Amino acid sequence: MYQYVTRLRQLFRETRAPAALITANGRYILDVDPSLIDYVAFREAMREARTFGDSDEHLRACEAATAAVRLWREHPLADLTTRLAEEWRTSFIHSDWIPANTFLLDELLATGQSLTALQRLDELDRDHPNELGFAKLRLKALKSAGRHGEITAFYLRKYRALRADGDGQAADELREFHEELDASVPQSIQVTAGTADRKTGQVEESVIPLRRLPRDIDRFVGRADVLAKLDSLTIDATGAPLATIVCVTGPPGVGKTTTIGHWAHRSAERFANGVIMIDLHGFSRTPRLEANDVVDVLLSALDFRVDRIVSPAGRMAKLATLLSQRPALVVLDNVENYGHVRPMLDVLTPCTVILTSRRRLTPLTALHNVPSVSLDPLSPAESCELLAHRMRNRGQDEPELLQRLARLCDCIPLALSIVADRAASRGGLRLRTLADQLKDAETLLTIGDDGDGAGIHLQAAYSWSYNALEEAEQRMFRLLGLHPGTEMSPAALASAGAISIPAARRSLDALFASHLIQHPGDLDRYRMHDILHRYATTLADREDDGDGPRRRLLSFYLHTAFNAHATVHPHKQRPPMIPLEPGTVPLDFDSPAAARQWCLNERSNLNALVEHAHRHGLHEHAWRIPHLTSDIYDRYGFYDDIVNGLAIAARSASAAGNLEAEASTLNDLGQVHMLIGNDETADHYLRTAYDLVQEQGDDFGRLAVLLNKARRHHHAGRTREAITRYRECLALAHVVRDPGHLGTAEYRLGDALEVAGEHEAAVEHYRRALEVRRETGDASGQMAVHTALAGVLTQLSRYDEASLHANKALLLADEIHHLPATMKLYSVLASLAHAQLKDREAIQYANHAVDLAERTNNATGQARALATLGRILADRGNSPDARDVLGRAAGLYRDRGRHAKAVELEARIAELGKEPLTIPAARRRGDEDTVAMLPPSRNLDENHSTR
Repeated sequence: MYQYVTRLRQLFRETRAPAALITANGRYILDVDPSLIDYVAFREAMREARTFGDSDEHLRACEAATAAVRLWREHPLADLTTRLAEEWRTSFIHSDWIPANTFLLDELLATGQSLTALQRLDELDRDHPNELGFAKLRLKALKSAGRHGEITAFYLRKYRALRADGDGQAADELREFHEELDASVPQSIQVTAGTADRKTGQVEESVIPLRRLPRDIDRFVGRADVLAKLDSLTIDATGAPLATIVCVTGPPGVGKTTTIGHWAHRSAERFANGVIMIDLHGFSRTPRLEANDVVDVLLSALDFRVDRIVSPAGRMAKLATLLSQRPALVVLDNVENYGHVRPMLDVLTPCTVILTSRRRLTPLTALHNVPSVSLDPLSPAESCELLAHRMRNRGQDEPELLQRLARLCDCIPLALSIVADRAASRGGLRLRTLADQLKDAETLLTIGDDGDGAGIHLQAAYSWSYNALEEAEQRMFRLLGLHPGTEMSPAALASAGAISIPAARRSLDALFASHLIQHPGDLDRYRMHDILHRYATTLADREDDGDGPRRRLLSFYLHTAFNAHATVHPHKQRPPMIPLEPGTVPLDFDSPAAARQWCLNERSNLNALVEHAHRHGLHEHAWRIPHLTSDIYDRYGFYDDIVNGLAIAARSASAAGNLEAEASTLNDLGQVHMLIGNDETADHYLRTAYDLVQEQGDDFGRLAVLLNKARRHHHAGRTREAITRYRECLALAHVVRDPGHLGTAEYRLGDALEVAGEHEAAVEHYRRALEVRRETGDASGQMAVHTALAGVLTQLSRYDEASLHANKALLLADEIHHLPATMKLYSVLASLAHAQLKDREAIQYANHAVDLAERTNNATGQARALATLGRILADRGNSPDARDVLGRAAGLYRDRGRHAKAVELEARIAELGKEPLTIPAARRRGDEDTVAMLPPSRNLDENHSTR
């Protein structure tokens, strides 16, 4: 005891606590100012609050009582388990705590703060669910808030609970209170004075139709197709209502309740007995209404005293009888699932019933042939209209900002409404600033949460759907957030979660049924709205699932890309691989076409994964993926993707300290920039790559860089310099003994010799290149050489040989689908046909080459094809068209830095006549819209690596 006392006194001194332990009559007493004890402060604040209340100063009473109850921290004296402590706690709860909260709730209602009172009651119900006083106050609060539709449902649920607990006295007291309260609640159906029937003289009662709907919005936007479909499904050919059920489903926030409420208002006149819309709270913080609750609400709405029949079955039978006499439109909003509404559907058979749910209610639609209407986000134009109206016409002069806000909101009505409210209520906030703020996922998801407890924000809406999922589906939802793209395959997610693909599909199907993901088309892929994906990402970041899922996801894509590259380019070298993560199962491919298709389907994901891996420090994945995808992207002209991926790969290789990978990546970047005309950038990357391989003494890497530097001379028109450099590369290739680089050196040397006019020498080097590429099985390389041989043999007038090689190139083109090589081949075919005086075929080939080049926006292919077409037209005597076509080709060559080619064409143009020539301004990549494909394909060839 003495030791504890000494420690306490020392602690009081060190912390300068306003307390001391004193000794009196052999006991230790804590000497402290009573006002510092929260219990004393609580009682003093409540005394002050009651004084204010007695003086009708209700706002001040609220403030004082709120300050008192905020002193509650946890269970009083929670660490003491003695009988005296327990008795004191019980006394405090019943004598102080419950009366204080009752007083606060009364004062809140007296000051019109019914929503705050309901929020406070939600908190109190968790600890005091059977407190009769709180139940009465909730009924008063619901009435004060105008939520009359919830009063009867809550009363019945609480009444039955009290009866089930054996507290009949409390149940009777609650019933009497409800009856007194109910006397002042407006009735939905009233019987008025009747009119006498002229034949019988009897008086018939006139019934006012039931009308219980939420307020319609002042300006409804869009959904014309949905409204029309609902009309067609709920009325017959004469316009009379059908006794039917219709499901309306859609993702959170898409506007199901608003749309159905608007339709019900618009259609109310068709339903002579009235309409009623009941929120079942299937996805809500409020406990959901069960079938018996709905029956009682409907009976009450039809002016039938529900307590006249004790049995739930009896009440249901009574409701069925009433509805058979007076069928109405019944909207059951916010249904959780099929089981939620199944018990009441038979009772509602005479009615027109609309169910709304976030789930697809598949058992109902599949087993009972119930029609379903699925709501999608609004169109961009409708979204802008909604924004402008809700923002009180702000932004009408800035349509591009409205469109940007609509895109950020994914055209989801709830998001649009919340953002519009923010803009309307904050006149000083510029729309551009608001749009910049919404790029942050957390801001977008929580905008609208002003701390009033209403939860009108996207995160709250989505969390209800997420919390309703099973554990496996919740984990799958987080894996979707971990995925950098919004479209993904079950195989990728199965590897990320280390589960089987069938198990992944089951979870994905459950998410699809909950409208949390989409299943577009017939591909085995799923898609997610961008805002939902952002929410899933915040969950993935918040939950502690470890780094395993991210590593497995990257491992799946990396090793699958490796398998795809090996299938399409078996002869080419690939980067050395890191081990496969446990639990990961990459895909294999049975054909090059399947491998290419996978890369195209996953292109956006692969690109995003490179940046994702770099951002998370997983550099060994980040630098490898672009080296495995560039060759396939090259076939389809995705040069922006290649450049962006390799730029990140270079940074990751440097961060990983892998000088060989860094040099290889810089070399590839130099080559790409050279081919798309960025010569200065290309020179920079090639110089840097060469310095690195020289520093490492890497002859293999040095050869790769030298090949590209030689090609740089070739492109610049320095043909003799290029020939010299290619010969040096050829010698080094024999030393290194790499077949791939040897074939490239032979082929490129042949190109330079052909430009220099040494056609026979070019043929010899092309033949050697072809032999090497046959030995390595390089189909795309063989196609390039066959095309080159067809071109040079045409110039040598050896047309039969040229045709032989051209036909072989055509066969390979059907196999490998390499667009840049195919464009070049058709230009060669045009020249060959022209040389053989087959001008009709020649023009067809040339036009096809131009068409392919223009569709892919390939400037080099365009220039080559146009030059070929121009020469054919000139030889046919069509000088005006020839000058125009050759002028376009010369402009393109000028733009690419191919000045020697441009000068050659300009000289030919000058020979065509004395008319002044105006060469059109050069067209750069991106100036024209692409057709069917993305940016231009310019052949990267075989030379992508220093390895």
